[in-house]
Formats: sequence, C-alpha cells, structure tokens
Amino acid sequence: MRSEPSAYLVNIARGRVVDEPALVKALAAKRIAGAAIDVTADEPLAPSSPLWGMAQVLITPHTAGETRRYEDNVIEILRDNLERLWRGDQQLRNQVV
Repeated sequence: MRSEPSAYLVNIARGRVVDEPALVKALAAKRIAGAAIDVTADEPLAPSSPLWGMAQVLITPHTAGETRRYEDNVIEILRDNLERLWRGDQQLRNQVV
C-alpha cells in the first residue's frame, strides 16, 4: 500500500476491493493514519480480526447507503422493475450485470 502517512482509507464500496491483511500491516506500521470501513471481504467481520482492536479504525455495520428515504426508493425501483418485467422489457432500472 502506497500513500502518505496522513492518509485515511475509506471503503463503502465492496469489501474485496481492499486487501485486509495489507491494510492491517499498513495501519500497524503507521504507513496510513487510519481507516473507516463499512464493508469487509467476509461479513460479518470475524471477531478475531485485528481491525476490531485498532484505535485508528472505524467500523460501521454495512449501512453506508442507508438514508431516511432508502426503503421508499427501493420500493419505487422494485415496482418500476416489476412493471417492466410484466411488459416484457429486458432493461431494468439499476440493473447490475
């Protein structure tokens, strides 16, 4: 991992985009200042993970995408996609391929 010692790693994307053993080593060696992670390679994060005991690490419960209107938005997309499927459309809203 190459960065400034004052850098913070923030991962709210996918857990596997970060090499967790390398992150632990970088934090322990103070090659980076800290990390905030909402996702991990394996979820939930194992109780034995050294990340839990590191004072410079903030771990959140994989809810970075959650907003006050999250459920309303998800239901709206679901309804829209169901209508599209019933019409025989191939293209869905927020489709991941």
